[in-house]
Amino acid sequence: MDSRIGFGKLFPEKQTQSNSRGIPQTNGVVFRNLFERTLNTRTLNVSGHAEKRLNERNIALDIGTKNTLIGALDELAAKGARDSLVLTPNAAFLLNVPTRTLVTAMDLSEMKNRIVTQIDSVFVRNG
Repeated sequence: MDSRIGFGKLFPEKQTQSNSRGIPQTNGVVFRNLFERTLNTRTLNVSGHAEKRLNERNIALDIGTKNTLIGALDELAAKGARDSLVLTPNAAFLLNVPTRTLVTAMDLSEMKNRIVTQIDSVFVRNG
């Protein structure tokens, strides 16, 4: 039995290449993944059902409203929300937070005497 203790590397070293200045270069996969993940967190997906409701109910999803919903998604995600009702001065929007998806939209006049179920949070934007 060999009782010697050997010293070696637990993890293999990454192979990197150097550019003309001698700065190590990686293949860019790590940066690309981080960049795409960052882009995806600032988006708003719109379901087919939501598009249909926006058109039927003449609710404009302009850049201001879209930015409001994206900001709401960021805050709701930080709090651990999953399905949220977002109330704005013009409309009510139901969002799925993990997928950053607008599920449906309603005019505020349609919200009178309505019950909204299967949500875990409400976000109110007063202006």
